[in-house]
Amino acid sequence: MATNDASDDGGHTVSIEIDPGVDVAAVLGTIADLDVDGARVRDVRDEERSTVTVDLEEMTAVQRQTLLRAVEAGYYSDPREATLTDLAAEFDVSKSAVSQRLRGAETTIVRRVVEGMSHEQSSDSTTAFDSTE
Repeated sequence: MATNDASDDGGHTVSIEIDPGVDVAAVLGTIADLDVDGARVRDVRDEERSTVTVDLEEMTAVQRQTLLRAVEAGYYSDPREATLTDLAAEFDVSKSAVSQRLRGAETTIVRRVVEGMSHEQSSDSTTAFDSTE
């Protein structure tokens, strides 16, 4: 099921419901592969959760492709189902090159998450940190 609603800022929000058992990463990867300027993908299963938007254009096409393949291959699974060596063989590059690509993509994602956390904390006056941690 898909819906398409105009948002307050003049953009459009498209919601896609995915049946249980469908490979969500593959669906999102296919959407990301469309490489449409201004398009963002976010998970809205629980609207109470915080969301962080990562503009796919903040990563290079090679970083996006490598990250997508790493997820599909199980590099981020626990236990890990693919290694840097496996990915390097698929892309016909060195392990170091794959590691650098993934690190670049991960850095972009982590920075956005931390920025989102910082934003939430500044708007939540009840959050306090123990300086001894």
